[in-house]
Amino acid sequence: MNRRTKAVAALLGSAALLTLTGCGIQDSDVVEAGGAATVAVHPAPGGNRVVLYFLGPDGRLLPSVRDLDGPFSSRGEPWANPDHTSGSGTGVETRSGRIGIDKVLFMLVNGPIAGEVAVGMTTGLPRSETVPHVEGDPSKAVAEGRRHLRLRVPFPVGDLTDAAVQQLVCTTVYAEDPVGMVEVSLLGPDGTLPAARCDA
Repeated sequence: MNRRTKAVAALLGSAALLTLTGCGIQDSDVVEAGGAATVAVHPAPGGNRVVLYFLGPDGRLLPSVRDLDGPFSSRGEPWANPDHTSGSGTGVETRSGRIGIDKVLFMLVNGPIAGEVAVGMTTGLPRSETVPHVEGDPSKAVAEGRRHLRLRVPFPVGDLTDAAVQQLVCTTVYAEDPVGMVEVSLLGPDGTLPAARCDA
């Protein structure tokens, strides 16, 4: 090997060595990219479960899936409703039969139970001995194939916050239709609110 060939070989060897030592992972600081990603999920009841909408620690709407084989409320069974025992909505299909919307709403107006309170759930709805109930025929379709329900509540609707309105609307919507193709008008002793959809 002549002197020129040795020089080229040494140069190539040095370049290869530099390339290999330069391919390591460099130290870097943590890059802040905002909060954790969130995904909006509307739990499908199914089985022996229903979905109720309460308020989370930040005051925003939060779904809670209740197992009908467990405790329903602090005041008894969800169907212990002296005023409306069946409801005119179709309600939630479970393994043991159909649970009427009024029974689901009974659980909602009774507020969160111990496990839900433990994770910071609250309610914006007033307690009431009279359970909200659906009036009229829920089968009538409106725009975009949605159905319209009229929900009679025993407390003034004008006093409810937007979040409390959405608690009633979303719980009713998903008790009636697992894909949410329903809009709801709230009727109270002080008047009627415009039809609303679940914005959860």
